[in-house]
Amino acid sequence: MVDTTDKSRGGCAPVMRLGCLFALVIAAAFAGFFVGVSGMETGYGPGVAVLDINAEMLDEQHVLDQLDDLLANPDTCALVLRVDSPGGVLTVAEEIYNAVKRAEEKGIPIVASMGSTAASGAYFVCLAADRIFANRSSLTGSIGVMVEYTSPKDLLDRIGIRFDTITSGEFKGMGSWGSKLTERQRLHMQEVVSDFHALFVETVARERDMDLEKAKDLADGRLFTGRQAVEAGLIDEIGDLQQAVLYAARQAGFEEVPRVIRADELELSILDVLERFSISFWGRLEQQARAPKFTVR
Repeated sequence: MVDTTDKSRGGCAPVMRLGCLFALVIAAAFAGFFVGVSGMETGYGPGVAVLDINAEMLDEQHVLDQLDDLLANPDTCALVLRVDSPGGVLTVAEEIYNAVKRAEEKGIPIVASMGSTAASGAYFVCLAADRIFANRSSLTGSIGVMVEYTSPKDLLDRIGIRFDTITSGEFKGMGSWGSKLTERQRLHMQEVVSDFHALFVETVARERDMDLEKAKDLADGRLFTGRQAVEAGLIDEIGDLQQAVLYAARQAGFEEVPRVIRADELELSILDVLERFSISFWGRLEQQARAPKFTVR
């Protein structure tokens, strides 16, 4: 028989040490899973689902998948969107907004809770909620749309690099590295941005029950603190995540502190983690390599 005991480590074999470490990691993960908002316990039974929307919104699929999982859970009686994001790609924000609006068909209360930042496209997502909470120190607003082009043509000309681009029309390939935007191309892009901006403004006016002209006045890209946003009618009240959860619980008929339900992150594979890192890290560079992305941030 081979002695696998590591004499220098007090009698615990390497394999056993790895097993102990793995057990501790699993235990810590489960401990985290059973801790809710500000001490609220998760566990079993009906409760309030919390959907976390964090970082720059460059891809919607992860959020949509988690939303589907939470809504498919028969214990979900209310939904809180916990949003802490500077915004992102307009289409991503619109898809998440539309998915949350469809969740209203289940008849559950939907509340938004802003973290440190819920601006531009992140504010667009919050508009899908029945009620919006923010901390006084939260930053929101930044209602607007933008598109960016990189134009290194002058530098390339100096070092003798030339791009020859063959296109099928005046507006195809605009913004490529080999040429600057013409005035007609710039005007065309401004028209596209203005049309997307109109979608944003109309959504603000509709969801906040606000006069369209007032919404236009607020939609110049400026930021608002939580207190300023309440005064402007962009959100409903000052309150943290726990207050938002308790409000949602009361709307769902809970009298006691509710169970908090979060999407099960324990099922993530290493490939899922790497995919999300890749989307977050390379997303901005990808915008220059593919068709322009209209961002709300």
